[in-house]
Amino acid sequence: MSQRFEGHNLEEALTHASQTLGVERWQLTYHVLLEKRGFLGGVKRVVIEAEINREAAAPATPQPAPPAEVAPHRAPAESRSGRADGGGGGRSRGGRSGRDRGPRSDDRGGERRGGRGRRGGGGGGNRDELRTGDFEQFFAEVPEQGPESDAARVVREWCESVIFLARLDLVVRTEEKDEQIILRLFGADARRLTEQHGELLDAIQVLANKALTGRKVEKEIEFDCEAFKDKRVEELGARAREVADRVRRGGREELLPAMTPIERRIVHLALQDDQDVTTESRGDGFYKRVAIVMRPAGEPRANDADAQPAPEA
Repeated sequence: MSQRFEGHNLEEALTHASQTLGVERWQLTYHVLLEKRGFLGGVKRVVIEAEINREAAAPATPQPAPPAEVAPHRAPAESRSGRADGGGGGRSRGGRSGRDRGPRSDDRGGERRGGRGRRGGGGGGNRDELRTGDFEQFFAEVPEQGPESDAARVVREWCESVIFLARLDLVVRTEEKDEQIILRLFGADARRLTEQHGELLDAIQVLANKALTGRKVEKEIEFDCEAFKDKRVEELGARAREVADRVRRGGREELLPAMTPIERRIVHLALQDDQDVTTESRGDGFYKRVAIVMRPAGEPRANDADAQPAPEA
């Protein structure tokens, strides 16, 4: 049966798994469940699910390398006329060297005489090159801004200042509900917000609630981008119900991977009406783990404080 292990990186998580299960690393079968960085950077956390592979074959014993052959006497001269020494001696531009080496090329990628220059040549590629599908994000439809209250305008202007300082290409639109101000973000950098499980999107939301809720606005602030929040609620809710079914059948608690306050709240709300199981937050700091446990007999349907609306969520 597979078990969960974690560490600051994959190497540490695998070491923990091998020590706990009492086997060598090559006897493990694993896959990565979660890979996250701490709030606004910091220590990385990796969670894996590993089990013993009884059929794994022992790695072959590495064979000693054969003794190196003695280079012919002419090797030093070839080195001087080729690329190995890089010294550019007097013979490096000689006729023999030029005929053997073919067209001169820029070592940093791309032939200088090919007309493509440094940016377009070589096999290394360029991070600024446009690829198929890139234009979709630039031409995504941005809705018109509807009427907004003074509170929504304050939040939007705060968000636009953060976007400007972060040099992100985004447009902000606000919606307002009875208890929430919702900011939806559109633009070329939208994908950056939803990468790494929406870590950047969550960070901006936490900062907005810390800076504004209870000081300049009275409502909870919610950020969304490309309907990411709805997808995450659906996925985390399904995962929580799947684990709850296992806990219900086996009677033993299970721990979910480390989550942000926003993610923990989704799990708590997904199981708050379950008759058989309940949820508890475990750990300290920004990232905590949610335990799904059997509900004690006679306990009312209530979860811990993370399930209640809070400024950080």
